[in-house]
Amino acid sequence: MKTERHPSNMESGSVIIDPDFIHSILNPYRDHASYLKQAVFHVEPGKKVQGLKINGQFAIAESCYIDDTGHFNAVEYNICYNQLGYVFLGHCIKNQLIPELADYTEETFFHKQLSHVLIVKISSSFSQLINAKDFSGTWGITAVKKTTQCTFLYTYCNFQDIYGGSSKGEVVLGILPAKEKS
Repeated sequence: MKTERHPSNMESGSVIIDPDFIHSILNPYRDHASYLKQAVFHVEPGKKVQGLKINGQFAIAESCYIDDTGHFNAVEYNICYNQLGYVFLGHCIKNQLIPELADYTEETFFHKQLSHVLIVKISSSFSQLINAKDFSGTWGITAVKKTTQCTFLYTYCNFQDIYGGSSKGEVVLGILPAKEKS
């Protein structure tokens, strides 16, 4: 596995995402709500954006909004989806891997990640309880549609633990243009 910081020319393979980069992306979150601990970005050759995915390792020591339920739930699915997705998008923008987001730079992404990345539709299902203390997730893109108003990313995100717990979901993101219309 490659361990480069952020290569400018992505070829097939895997890259461990720098923990400082993850920390910068998760800066808007309260410390006790930063659940993503590490991430690895993968590129599958010949698949365009559908060949880009990220795997993350998570731990929820204490829920940020409720007493301990004893398991990973739909609210935490959404939070973990967002955290892994923000790191995915930040890495892709930094390395110019999604042509439809070429108007973004790393700087504009950090400035607009909360205001310009919107969940349009979310659907998740849980087939078996997931241990929230230690689990992993995979996030990727199935399709991209660009309009003059917005870039839509059709994404998936699946979570699982070592005990067979699992959930899966599909989310449509709307990403507003980085540059304001005049």
